[in-house]
Amino acid sequence: MLWGIVDRLSSRSFASMHDHSLRDQIVAEVHARPFQKLSGPLALCHQAILYDGVGEDAVNRSVRDLASRRGLPLPENGEGFFFSRNERWALRFEPHGEFYSLTLYALATTEPPAFSNEECGQLPGAYLCGVEVICQPQIEMDLEPLLEQHFGDHQVSGSSVMGSAGQVFTDFRERADSRMSRVLVLQQPKMIDYRCGRLLQRICEIDTYRHMALLGLPMSNDVMPQVTELDRALAETVAAIAEARREPAELVNQLMLQAAQVEELSARSANRLAASEAYFALLYSRIEELREERLEGIQTIEQFMDRRLDPARRTCRATGERVERLSKRIARSTELIRSQVDLSIEGQNKDLLEGLNRRARRQIRMQAKLESFTVIVVTYYAFDLIDRTLRNILGDTELERQLSLGLSLLVPLLALGLFWYLRRLLKGYDDE
Repeated sequence: MLWGIVDRLSSRSFASMHDHSLRDQIVAEVHARPFQKLSGPLALCHQAILYDGVGEDAVNRSVRDLASRRGLPLPENGEGFFFSRNERWALRFEPHGEFYSLTLYALATTEPPAFSNEECGQLPGAYLCGVEVICQPQIEMDLEPLLEQHFGDHQVSGSSVMGSAGQVFTDFRERADSRMSRVLVLQQPKMIDYRCGRLLQRICEIDTYRHMALLGLPMSNDVMPQVTELDRALAETVAAIAEARREPAELVNQLMLQAAQVEELSARSANRLAASEAYFALLYSRIEELREERLEGIQTIEQFMDRRLDPARRTCRATGERVERLSKRIARSTELIRSQVDLSIEGQNKDLLEGLNRRARRQIRMQAKLESFTVIVVTYYAFDLIDRTLRNILGDTELERQLSLGLSLLVPLLALGLFWYLRRLLKGYDDE
């Protein structure tokens, strides 16, 4: 019985181990968007679509309905990422924070697939960008006719990628018919299927992240003139602070107005510019994963991005930094005004204390001048008090008259004693 009681107390004291509520989600995150096992010949079209106020539930329903119409098996999960394929088609759906991407694969053909007008009308959101990728085995033939076939007379960027397992070519131009750019992938026999799937996925991500990163550029171009204007206005305010041309209260109100405008700019642009910086980082990370090797006479994809996108990245970064610096400058200017006001208050307090000291000294000097009158009054009252006391005690006698005469003769001595006492009492007040 004793052991039963102990067991019950132990079971109440220590709870059994259980799974964390987020464990399954954390474990599954590593495998959330796997690369697919693919091999040429194949073609795909990849689209990035902004949610633009549309809920994720509506997007999930529309995409799964599209897969069903294409004859693709529906995934087991009711929402989120999925990849579905049959003998002819494959569809990859990836939801992200502010956009989702759809990749339609046409298997065993190099003819790029396309979403029909009905399917595009069914998909919610705002179309941002798309890319067509044609993946075919590399054959021994002259490269120039092949590039001209796909890209015309446009300048082509390309390289050998993934340890010479394949070659990638593109002109980064949107085609008039499909409103998508085109990428040609020539696959070497040594490129295994999973590597081909990784390469195709990285090409799609490079195109998507390139456009998502550039979403911050129009906002940066819109914000920069406003930052310049606020910068100039702040410089004028700081000059007014230094020259003390206006009242501190007026300057503080002006700085508060400028701070409100800067905060409005920051609230409107900070998230977009920060997102652009993150997308630029993802873009260059995906380019680095290609492990490009230069082909003679053709600039690499990385070189193209450095030349065309780096100025845009620097502009977005500079805009964010300028807004942040402007906010800090306004804070420093406010501290300057506060210091100026503190100094002004200290000066006023100093003048007030000096005025109080002057009035105190005048009062003490007045008291010193009235000391003589005080001595006379006190002497009179002391003489009268002593005289009345003698008269009440001795009556009208000869002794009383003699003592009164002596008291009258001692009046100067009594006055001198009182004067000495008062001087000793007020000693040091004049110095203070």
